[in-house]
Amino acid sequence: MRLTDPIHLTPEDIDAVAPDIASIRHSSLTTTPLGQLRYGRVPHAEARRWLESSTRIELESELARYPRIASLGRDELGQHVTRMEHLVIRDLDLELLPPACHSKSQSVEVSGGGGGGGGGGGGGGGGRRVVAFAEFMYHPSTQEPATQSTHISEDNPPASSSTDDKTTPPTSLGLDLLPSSVHRELHEHWDRTVEDALSARFGAMHCFEVRGIGTLAPSHLRKGIASELLPWIFPWADRLGIPVVLAATPAGYPFYLRHGFVEIDDGKGGSIECDMAEWGGIGIHRHVLMIRWPKHTEL
Repeated sequence: MRLTDPIHLTPEDIDAVAPDIASIRHSSLTTTPLGQLRYGRVPHAEARRWLESSTRIELESELARYPRIASLGRDELGQHVTRMEHLVIRDLDLELLPPACHSKSQSVEVSGGGGGGGGGGGGGGGGRRVVAFAEFMYHPSTQEPATQSTHISEDNPPASSSTDDKTTPPTSLGLDLLPSSVHRELHEHWDRTVEDALSARFGAMHCFEVRGIGTLAPSHLRKGIASELLPWIFPWADRLGIPVVLAATPAGYPFYLRHGFVEIDDGKGGSIECDMAEWGGIGIHRHVLMIRWPKHTEL
């Protein structure tokens, strides 16, 4: 296993990385009782095609729409617009996956070496298979000047705020692609419940959000790969003096604790629960709202 440094994605990387990211999501799709209840009846090939299509739609939307977090302080938009950053890590010993569905490029060139590329964009299309990814979102302060007062170029369209470990596709994007064997009502209910909880607690907060982190299971789990991706956002948060927030899955909760996150403790309860008995299952599935407060840094 030879891993790259974190690589920043650009729109040009979508065709190359979509099959790999879909495979990561697929690898943990049914590893929890809730996942089994939502997606356990979906045939393997059908789930893979659906996840790849949804991943492609999501990346096309987000990479084109949002200015990059890495450009904070270097472009003219400043801190007044919503931003995103998509990072991946590749394993140079694994071949790229072929697309499971039709894409713009019918073939993907695979380069033989290609070391890590932690610095700039455009590195997602080369090298070998993506085995981990992370998505971060920057939410501007509601007290700052409105986006309309900032010059917006065609390359940096206006971004609006929106708020899963991203092991499943978002509720709104690609919803018409859902296989008929998906528990559609539960799929929509749980994703909406998590998003509503995030919005209710953090919607007005000037913060960074961990929109998703995923690692290829089981081959690349518990090898410290996610710990190479998550801390990327911390210097940005510390520099701006703002928190990082997320909704942790049961599997992710200990991981985030190790990286300085704590449960929300505001007297309103910091957990989101799904009583699976209401949907034909057994037990309670729980996500926990967590926050990492900024550390003081010298500017």
